[in-house]
Amino acid sequence: MDVKYYHLKSIICILALSLIDCSSISKNISNTIFEGYDSGLRPVCANVPLVNMTMGIAVRQVIGLDEPNQIVRLNLWMRLKWNDCFLTWNPNDYGGLDNIIVPIKRVWVPDLTLYDSTATEFSGIKEYRAHIFSDGSVYYNFPTVLEALCPIEVLNFPFDTQICALVFGSWNHHGLEIDFYPKDNPGDLSTLKSNVEWLVPKVAAKRHSIKYTCCPAPYPDVTFYVYLERKPGYYIINILIPSVMITVLAILGYFLPVDSGEKVSLVITVMLAMSVFQLLVADKLPPSAESTPWIMFFFNFILGLSAVSTILQVLVINLYYRGEREIPTSLKDYVIKPLCFITCVPIPGEDPPSYCRRKIQCSDFTKPQESTNTVMWQSFSIAVDRLGIVLFSFTLVIGIATVFRQMTGSF
Repeated sequence: MDVKYYHLKSIICILALSLIDCSSISKNISNTIFEGYDSGLRPVCANVPLVNMTMGIAVRQVIGLDEPNQIVRLNLWMRLKWNDCFLTWNPNDYGGLDNIIVPIKRVWVPDLTLYDSTATEFSGIKEYRAHIFSDGSVYYNFPTVLEALCPIEVLNFPFDTQICALVFGSWNHHGLEIDFYPKDNPGDLSTLKSNVEWLVPKVAAKRHSIKYTCCPAPYPDVTFYVYLERKPGYYIINILIPSVMITVLAILGYFLPVDSGEKVSLVITVMLAMSVFQLLVADKLPPSAESTPWIMFFFNFILGLSAVSTILQVLVINLYYRGEREIPTSLKDYVIKPLCFITCVPIPGEDPPSYCRRKIQCSDFTKPQESTNTVMWQSFSIAVDRLGIVLFSFTLVIGIATVFRQMTGSF
């Protein structure tokens, strides 16, 4: 037992001495490289007048996209690298130690700025520790939460993909003093947390060099394009499917008898329901004069179709209750009889077409020797009603198919 205890004690002592020795070496390196160092001045050496900075991001989480205000909020891990020619040493002089970790406040940091930020501060950029290597390379990784402007394209809502551009660059130093480049793998999605509404299929990066009217020198920047793909399931289940089902119910108005008194009220109820769904969608989207969502075209199409259907139902009721009013001969010969013939509505005193005989056998109409104006008006109203069913159904199917094709970008 004593021998084992002795060996264990010896190992602990050796490790402790090693740690003390490494800590002492790191302190010596820190004292050497930071002697006379000013973290407020850009490092400029005789042979290195330009500071090259490479940067990348890792998207940790999409916190939210405020669509009415067009602001995106992201949790990012910033990954920065630049070279500081003042922070170099020979590892052979310090026991082979080629890197140290120091608080970022001791190191000069490029004045990195998110150009389209809506927040007053760039959180995290001066709060963590930097990794410095013997050749002067400074690696600085830190987490941050950013808020930036993100113009929303609402045309294909809710099957849309938004592209939020995050533009990073220096606010004070032009391209002859600090240059920016994206890393080889600029957008890392391996640690992304899921969001209930958005997917992040990819992140792209591109370098730009822009001359602004204020200054003669160019200002480089790195723009990260974060692609946000909406999950449409919520809107399909809660808005699209109910709105289509309610619209289909409007067809039932044509099957109601005129005596029920509910033909017009049913269609008006459908119009009111569509107005409610339209308001729900409008509250979700930003006011835009550049493009109108296809889903709004869909709601307006249903409202217009319901309005036409309401007019048609009023016409049917009016024709049905015209009684013994005189029917012009031209109306009877060129409109009523052909329309009743096409829609298989029996006209008293007229032989029906062969393809309608079975239907007429089930009809409540009798075949008197001579038709009255009341029966003729009622036959005309039924024919108009049947024609409305066909036109409404055909227009509804074509309209829904066209709008959903445009929204989903299929076919």
